[in-house]
Amino acid sequence: MSDVSIDDVADAAGVHRSTVSRAFSKPEAVRASTREHVLRIAADLGYSVNPLAQALRRRSSNLVPLIVPDITNPFFAELARSTAAAAEAQGYQLMLCITGGDTGQTANYLTAMHSMYSPFGVVAPSTRVDLEALRRYAFQNRVVVIDRVEDDPTVPTVTVDSAHGIELAFDHLRGLGHTAIAYAPGIIGTYTAHDRRDAYRHAANRHGLSPVILEAAGGMEVGPGIVDHWLREPVRPTAVIASNDAIAFSVISELSTRGFSVPRDLSVIGFDGLDLGAQFNPRLTSVRQPITDLGRIAIDLGEALIAGDPPDHVVLEPSLLIRSSTQKLHP
Repeated sequence: MSDVSIDDVADAAGVHRSTVSRAFSKPEAVRASTREHVLRIAADLGYSVNPLAQALRRRSSNLVPLIVPDITNPFFAELARSTAAAAEAQGYQLMLCITGGDTGQTANYLTAMHSMYSPFGVVAPSTRVDLEALRRYAFQNRVVVIDRVEDDPTVPTVTVDSAHGIELAFDHLRGLGHTAIAYAPGIIGTYTAHDRRDAYRHAANRHGLSPVILEAAGGMEVGPGIVDHWLREPVRPTAVIASNDAIAFSVISELSTRGFSVPRDLSVIGFDGLDLGAQFNPRLTSVRQPITDLGRIAIDLGEALIAGDPPDHVVLEPSLLIRSSTQKLHP
């Protein structure tokens, strides 16, 4: 029952309301038998503590916001799950905040972090502008940034070495005999898309190949535009590296709709290593980001900020998951 108050629990348990409060907020300060009695009565009545109200009283809380641009991208869904597990293991409650790529909404969440007395926050911004918003708020010294490399040394970061990941994808495709290797950047303007596209250009040059960027406007459903671009190429690429798994899924689906087969007509590599890729048809070869480690390290970096440690910048190494969406090029 949502209308049950702390006074109702105190009356039913035959104790003072302060005892009920301590049973929830400072259980070590209440005798075990009394605490168990109060908690049992509270459970029977359907009473639960309002964490925001508790935070306002204490001027501190265990609420940790995870601010992400989009939850329809399965990368952010997996990231939220892993970060929530890491936060819970350290005694925090994760709150998922979705900006939709709106930097104004990011600013609103940062302001709310003050009101909730959050110990720190975790941000996975989609564009460079998002971090500019962080700098405008005093909370920036308690924010950890995921999946982003920045020049600002005052903001701790944990990210994945995109250049190494692209090299892994290139080496795999070159080993299969592919020499016409394209890149699908996906959402224009995102930090990771630019970062990985630059890495792709460097890798193509290193291998002595001409870079082919399959540009397409739109959101995550960019498959039609990418396939249109692929079909227009005078020398049609035999393989494509997508900037993330969601882009790869979209490309494969569109190719299937048009009667093409992956990997027979086009080998496709994603960049995320999502669990969903193992259930896709064909099973997606992908550069694997250690998403569980991203979430865990972000929470660790947040705790380090609270402890007064200097900001750290962690770069994780990707690996390659070889599945059935790539194959040896046949003459």
